[in-house]
Amino acid sequence: MENLYFNLSEEEFSKGRKILIWGFGGLFFISGVFILVKSMVVGNEALPAIFALAPFGISLIVFSVATLATIKRKDLFFSIDDVEIAFRYGILNPKKHTIKWNDIVELTMPHKQRKAMLLLKDGSTFVINLSWLQKKKSTVIRKHIYHAARAKDLKVIKVVTLA
Repeated sequence: MENLYFNLSEEEFSKGRKILIWGFGGLFFISGVFILVKSMVVGNEALPAIFALAPFGISLIVFSVATLATIKRKDLFFSIDDVEIAFRYGILNPKKHTIKWNDIVELTMPHKQRKAMLLLKDGSTFVINLSWLQKKKSTVIRKHIYHAARAKDLKVIKVVTLA
C-alpha cells in the first residue's frame, strides 16, 4: 500500500481574495457609520439610527471571516500509511488524531456523505468527517482508507448514510 499525505495548511485564500473580503467588510462598516452620521449629526429623521445595525452586523460577520482567512494555520494535514491514520484539521482549535490500523475492527463507509466511521477494539467509534475538505481530496482520502482497510482484511460495511 502506498502512503497518502495531504498538506492542508497550504490551502488558503489568495492575496486578492483577502483584499476583496477586507474591502467588502470595510464598505459595510463605512455605510453603517454613514447612516449614524446622517441620522444623529445631520439630523435626518427619515433615516433612523437603528438602520445602522444591519451594516454593522454584516461588517462584523465579514470581518470575522476575513480574520479566519488571514490567520495562517500551521500543521494541518491528513496522512495514511501502513501503520496508522493521522490527521489534524479544523478551523478553530484543531487537534491531532492518530489511529493505528491494529486498533480498528470495522470500517463503515457511507455512500452519500463524505465521512468514514471507524469501530475501534475498545468498542468506541470515531467518525472522520471530511465534508469541509474539497470534494476531490475527500474522495481520494475515502478511497485510500477503503482500499487500505481491504488490504488489512478489516470488515468494511457500505451504507447509504451514517445515522
